[in-house]
Amino acid sequence: MADDPRFLAHLTVAAAEARRAFRTDMAARGFPWHLNASGEVIAHLPPAGLSQAQLVASMGLSKQAVQQLLDQLEAAGVIRREVDPADRRARRVMLTELGRRDRDAQHAALIALEEQMRERLGKKLFAKLDKALRKLG
Repeated sequence: MADDPRFLAHLTVAAAEARRAFRTDMAARGFPWHLNASGEVIAHLPPAGLSQAQLVASMGLSKQAVQQLLDQLEAAGVIRREVDPADRRARRVMLTELGRRDRDAQHAALIALEEQMRERLGKKLFAKLDKALRKLG
């Protein structure tokens, strides 16, 4: 049936499972903040950092929500906030050395997760799914 949204339901479940596996793997690698929402912040931070206002816009969350996540990450030593040289009134969010190690570990975790998916689906089916998702994205 063309109007049956099962495809999107399956896609949503698969995405949620992948996210859960990623978060669990990151925690096992020594980055426990990925078990909650604060881990999501790191993916939004480029190597040169980002103003707190830009981070709020990038994440699509309220200022207060982002502030709470940043507080958690700062307490864990993952990020630091410093004066933004482009606007002395603003704060820039920077990754610490621990935060940069987190980014490297994320890359490794994603490669491992993709390999697990490839093994589970088989190379041909995985390649077809990858091609189809690229068309959708």
